[in-house]
Amino acid sequence: MFQNYYYCLVAGLPDLFLDDSELSFSMEEFKSSLKVELKPSDYKLVELVFLPYDNENLLHVLREEFDALSPLGNFSYEEFETELGEDKRNILPEYMYRFIDSYRNDEGKKKPWEKHELTLTKMYYAYALQTKNSFLHQWFSFNRDIKNLLAGFNCRKFEIEPETQMVGDNFITEAIIKSGSRDFGLETELDYLTELMSAIEKESLLQREKDIDKMKWDKLEKITLFEYFSVDVVLAYVIKLDLVYRWMKLDEETGRKMFKQLINDLKSSLEFPKEYSINGKNK
Repeated sequence: MFQNYYYCLVAGLPDLFLDDSELSFSMEEFKSSLKVELKPSDYKLVELVFLPYDNENLLHVLREEFDALSPLGNFSYEEFETELGEDKRNILPEYMYRFIDSYRNDEGKKKPWEKHELTLTKMYYAYALQTKNSFLHQWFSFNRDIKNLLAGFNCRKFEIEPETQMVGDNFITEAIIKSGSRDFGLETELDYLTELMSAIEKESLLQREKDIDKMKWDKLEKITLFEYFSVDVVLAYVIKLDLVYRWMKLDEETGRKMFKQLINDLKSSLEFPKEYSINGKNK
C-alpha cells in the first residue's frame, strides 16, 4: 500500500526518554502541528489514535460532567452537543451513534456505568480494526489482546465469568473463555505471554504496570523496526508521546490516587530504531 514519507518532520522530532520529567512542547501543540504537516489521509490515522479521548468525552457529556472533558479529543463539546440533538451533521464515527442510541433506551440507562464503558470500548476496537494501515492494525490488535488477557486473569482471580468482559472475538478470547489451564493454553501461541504472566505476578502495582508498558513499547519498536520516515514512524511517536504525557502527570502522591483508574493505561517513550538516530546522528 502506498505511503507518504515525512523526512523533515521525522528528522526534527525531539528525542524522548523513558524517564523524561518535562518536555518543551505539549501534546495539544504537537497534535495541532501534525494537522498542518501531514497529508489529510494520514492525519485521519492520527485521529483514530486519539478517538479514545473522544470516547471518554462522549461519556462525560452524557453524564453532564463537562469539566472533565479532555482537550485531546477530535471533537469539541459543541460538536457533541450538536450530534446529540435533532440537527446532527453525522460527523462522529458511526459506532458512537449506535452507542448513543443504546445508552438512551430505557434498558440501557439502568446498566452500571462500567458496562457502558466496556460497550463503547468494544465498539471502538471493532471500528479501529477496520483500518487499512498495517501498523495501526497490528497495534490495535496487540493492545486489544493484552486487554483481554489481563481481563481474563482478573476474571479468574475474582471468579467472574469472562464472556462479557472480552473485546472482540478471536482464538485468544475463545481460549480465555474455555481453557482452565494457567496460561489458557496460549503460551506456545503467544511469544509474549510468559512475560505478561510474570508481570502480573509482581506484588508492586507500579512495577507490574511498568513491565506491561515495556512490553507494549517493545511491540511498537518491533513493528516500526525498518521504518524511518513513513507515517508509521509518526504514528508510533504519537502513541508513545501520548503515553509519556499521561505518566508525567503522576507524582508519588497523585499516583496513589490514580493508579486504580490507570490499570489499563500505558507508558512508553520514543526511541528510533538503532540503525538510525534522529537529529543528525544517523549512522
